Amino acid sequence: MSNIDAEPKLGALGRIGWMAEQSTDFQSRMAKLGRWMSFRRGQSVYAIGDEADGIFGLGEGLLDVSVMLDSEREVVLHRGTPGFWIGDAALLGQSVRTLGVTAASDCQVFKLPASKVLRNLDENPRDWMCFYRLSHINVMVSLKTLGEVISLPPRALFARALLRLATPEGQVRMTQEELSRMVGMSRTSFRRALAALIDVGVIELDYGAILIRNLAALEIEARATDD
Repeated sequence: MSNIDAEPKLGALGRIGWMAEQSTDFQSRMAKLGRWMSFRRGQSVYAIGDEADGIFGLGEGLLDVSVMLDSEREVVLHRGTPGFWIGDAALLGQSVRTLGVTAASDCQVFKLPASKVLRNLDENPRDWMCFYRLSHINVMVSLKTLGEVISLPPRALFARALLRLATPEGQVRMTQEELSRMVGMSRTSFRRALAALIDVGVIELDYGAILIRNLAALEIEARATDD
């Protein structure tokens, strides 16, 4: 399969994110291996403890990545946007899923099945480097999120989360409860940060969403080092 064939099959994944950064030969091989799947909002792509049956790339929609803090609490660590890939660590590490992935909106997801990925790696061992790059990307996202939680004051942490999660139209399509869990803030700190940004006209509340009204001011808030 030539890259001319790969481009229409991969869609947006051939233009943004990890896959778009790989060679045309690699993209062609992955396009041949994978298939598109549809998930409805709230549907599980895979759950914690599942067998690793593939690697998933998000073409349209939003995906939430979650982890269990203890036996009762599952929290969202990251919300993936188009171009996001997940599932490589458990598959290539030959372990069960330690993260859960759920459709936060209706999604189109490109699945690379486990058996085909492993067979391809036997035939094309240099492709290991491409998957290592994917693992590096996801590790760095996790470390950056951890660093922000540890070092930033609540208001700046909240502002960065809004910038990261906003659509191009300036909407964060999450409930306040979902957002507070994702940013790892106490209920009191979250409400204080939310109220402060509303009071100065940076954001406003809508049904099931937060609307960004002053992007430049929000970016200044995200760079603040104290509250």
